[in-house]
Amino acid sequence: MKSFIQRKHWLTLCSLVVVAMLSGCITTGGESDRPKPQPEKAARAYYDLGVAYIKKKRYDLAEIKLQRSIESSPTPEAYNALALMYELQHDNALAEETYQKLITKYPKYGRGYLNYNIFLCKYDRHAQIEQLASRMAAQGKEIAAIGQIAAGNCALEKKDINRAETHFKRALQYEQFAAGALLPLAEIDLERGDVAEANIKVNKVNNYIGYSARSVYLAILISRELGDEVRERKLTNVMRSRYAGTQEAKNLFGR
Repeated sequence: MKSFIQRKHWLTLCSLVVVAMLSGCITTGGESDRPKPQPEKAARAYYDLGVAYIKKKRYDLAEIKLQRSIESSPTPEAYNALALMYELQHDNALAEETYQKLITKYPKYGRGYLNYNIFLCKYDRHAQIEQLASRMAAQGKEIAAIGQIAAGNCALEKKDINRAETHFKRALQYEQFAAGALLPLAEIDLERGDVAEANIKVNKVNNYIGYSARSVYLAILISRELGDEVRERKLTNVMRSRYAGTQEAKNLFGR
């Protein structure tokens, strides 16, 4: 009798252990099966919706989606889109505040600097443009060159050729083959009649960076000035085959 009772007690204990183990397994399995949060995926979805609403000019909805994107998982693209949206609404205070957050949080994001520069240029805020270019100089050669090119483009837009030239030349101190600096400098050279110097700059771009509609267009103009018909024909074929729909092609061949 005693052995039977002991055996029954032992079986009861074993049953309790098994039940406990099964309960633990069930609990653990439930936790692992639960979907894991995906903030980056949610942020991307909100960002895409925000951009879509901007295109539809539904800025009220765009702001909500972009803010949620930033709350889910902040990215420079979301801050950039939000700043551009405020610009479109002519809410300059919020646009500038957002640009400042963008370049502070993401100091290596070149597009943010460029868009902020364009914003400042729109309102002739040259002192801030100079400050921004100096700030970018601390972020490495590539960002520093972008800063000088952006400042040069602004000066060029305002017809301040000397200031533009200064900024483009500074850009070349950081990146000697920067097309964004070499090509506008070549255009300035052509305006001044310095065809040889313009040719050097355009050749640098075409040989080391590669063709673009702008570089091929300038090379054709230079070839005409130099009387190099063989080179002109070659580059004209390049323009027709690669860049037929560009403004540069229309300037050469008409509509």
